[in-house]
Amino acid sequence: MHEQGTWLHFLYAYHILPEWLPEAVPVTWLVIIVLSAVAILSTRRLERHPRGLQNVAEMSVSALDSLVRLIFDSPLGSKFTPLIGSFFIFILAMNLFGLIPGFMSPTANINTTVALAITAFVMVQYYAVKEIGVRRYLRHFAGEPLWLAPLMVPIHLIGELARPISLSVRLFGNIFGEDMVIAILMIIVTMTMANVLVPVQFPMMLFAIFTSFIQAMVFSILVSVYIAVAVTEEHAEGHGGHGD
Repeated sequence: MHEQGTWLHFLYAYHILPEWLPEAVPVTWLVIIVLSAVAILSTRRLERHPRGLQNVAEMSVSALDSLVRLIFDSPLGSKFTPLIGSFFIFILAMNLFGLIPGFMSPTANINTTVALAITAFVMVQYYAVKEIGVRRYLRHFAGEPLWLAPLMVPIHLIGELARPISLSVRLFGNIFGEDMVIAILMIIVTMTMANVLVPVQFPMMLFAIFTSFIQAMVFSILVSVYIAVAVTEEHAEGHGGHGD
């Protein structure tokens, strides 16, 4: 990935970072620094009547919270807003970073999307165990009736393991494909129309902005659905056992 030559390539040229480390990693660190700076600046002087950056931050949090509560169909879904909102904002920022000249989208690297998917997978299991308990969590894999457990356990395990694979490949494929198309268009313009400034890649960049939102939203919604299914479905089974 080093041959992409982002503005952070000097970290490799001066041997500050090891050669085996993908260039998407320092770009991801930069995204984290930028998002942290925005969070600090937007909350440094909180006002009762928000304006400017604080207003944008509060509107974003409110919109994400409404979406999560809608998915969980309960006000209690707000407890998952920090996780889902962090996924959305972080992925969106990484998607859009590739549209800045001299940078790349960290999500166009499979290592980044796999790390995100594994984090989501672990958090889904964590919330499932936390909300329904270890016994009911393991019981879920056996299914109903219990004598079908030898068949249902492998099926459920495969289904659970397929989720992070699906999350990572979907995000990587879409963002990598968009970045490649934009790069190819820029190369074509440079080679065939070197003396004419024709931004033929501009429509694709506008489309990439739209799909960056969509891919961040899809990833976040799927994680929300996975948590909701793991938590609410098991609660429903538990209530059903008491005649509700």
